[in-house]
Amino acid sequence: MPTPPFPIFLNLDGLPCLVIGSGREADSKAAALAECGAKVSRLDRYTPDCLNGYFLAVAADPDRSSNQAIFDEGERSGVLVNCVDDPARCRFIFPSIVRRGDLGIAISTNGACPALSIRLKERLDAELGPEYADFLELARAARDPLAAAVPDFETRRRRWYELTDSDVLALLRRGDRAAAGALLRKILLPEELP
Repeated sequence: MPTPPFPIFLNLDGLPCLVIGSGREADSKAAALAECGAKVSRLDRYTPDCLNGYFLAVAADPDRSSNQAIFDEGERSGVLVNCVDDPARCRFIFPSIVRRGDLGIAISTNGACPALSIRLKERLDAELGPEYADFLELARAARDPLAAAVPDFETRRRRWYELTDSDVLALLRRGDRAAAGALLRKILLPEELP
């Protein structure tokens, strides 16, 4: 069994990233990086030293003959490299992702069966509605006021779990944002209520 990868969410906002190759896979990887704020550059073919100045690079050319050279250059220059569908030449992977606003769930099978990742993503996509994005939007707005009003970490932690276990998501699922917001404030900031 291969060593499991360390799951991490990278902040790529404004970082230079390179996608090498053309076609559907290259387009998909470039779009995924750009969606996360990366400054994406594209090259149709690999040329030596083309990784200079990049944070990460993706080799997505159907012709894999350059993958080893790309990976080796990344290793030498400290650039994270992913050679699509070539796990031995990857320092990171593209998981299947479910997004609902600030909620991000990444699913990986460590290359054993990517189809399972996709099926699990489809299940979560069907199960998790837009109310999760709404919930996190309300929670984000309450985060700083709660920290200012309640300096004790354990009290804040307890309130966050109470909120998560409350009916706020159910209220949002029914479309009652006003009631959800009122319940959130009652749970998180009771000392601020009249």
